[in-house]
Amino acid sequence: MENKVYDEKAALEMVDNDSELLSILLNSFLETEFDIKQLVKLINEKKYEEAASYTHRVKGAGRQIAAVKLASAGQKVEDVLRKKTTGDLKLLLTELNHSYTETVTEIKKHV
Repeated sequence: MENKVYDEKAALEMVDNDSELLSILLNSFLETEFDIKQLVKLINEKKYEEAASYTHRVKGAGRQIAAVKLASAGQKVEDVLRKKTTGDLKLLLTELNHSYTETVTEIKKHV
């Protein structure tokens, strides 16, 4: 399941099968600002809490629409930034950026 970019069935279930509401959420997601360069800049400036919050926003936006892969990648990055776990941040950032791009591409097919 974690490999799924977007789970439309789960997204519909989360909004009680209200396709109009889901459409609003999908469009809102597409307006969510995420720039990997901004995130890397925050990390390079050692602003880890701010970087974690930035990651948290995009992760949460992904969860809200059942963007499974993005939510998972975001959680991994956030956990490392908040020192809840360790990991190769460079690799995790690449995964997050790739997941975000995949999600945007997939969501555009549904709006």
